[in-house]
Amino acid sequence: MSTIQTTVILAITADGKISPVDSKAPRNSYPVDQEHLEYQVSLADLVLMGAGTARNEGIAFTIENPELLAVRQFRGQPPQPITCVVTSSLNLSPDMDFFRQDLERWIFTTGDAIKGSSDATTLDKLAKLIELGDTDLDWDRAYDLMAQQGIRKIFALGGGSLIASLVHAGRVDDWWLTILPVIYGGASAPTLVEGEGFLPSDAPKLELIETRQVGSELFLHYRTLK
Repeated sequence: MSTIQTTVILAITADGKISPVDSKAPRNSYPVDQEHLEYQVSLADLVLMGAGTARNEGIAFTIENPELLAVRQFRGQPPQPITCVVTSSLNLSPDMDFFRQDLERWIFTTGDAIKGSSDATTLDKLAKLIELGDTDLDWDRAYDLMAQQGIRKIFALGGGSLIASLVHAGRVDDWWLTILPVIYGGASAPTLVEGEGFLPSDAPKLELIETRQVGSELFLHYRTLK
């Protein structure tokens, strides 16, 4: 049993989308959800982010609230959690602003991706480049490594492919989902859990353990039943 607690935290639309069809399109601002996200991330030792999310956002989410920063300092944590980008292709530009942020960076990837990337040497200088299998990411190896590094609390911020990978590996302990009062639609717009999906007989089951409503935003906290 892993000693690491892994939480998925994502905002989804009322129709289950995590972004519009055009992932670069401007989005509405939801300050309450941003405050919620910042508080939760302030509890983390490490944040997982899929490569697609990293490319779309360009930067890691950071804690700015002085009170939250002070609490992290009191707990003996660095100002920002480690941000780890997960990529099986290593399709990351060294020019991303992410690589200039003042935080510790990791990249989980594969041996084949490192061999096939012309940027691997440069990326290895900008982040801790970690090989986790030849062709597929081995989450057991990843969690062993993180446990050895003293990681105890992880938040996964998307996207859907990363979340699907963690779910299939049985690594998600709980979920914080913000239901936003908007409809994106679109058959190709990404959802919370991408991948091949599950049959009803083996679909992960959740237990609702907390709810909170602020205006038209609904915050749902689920535990994965194991």
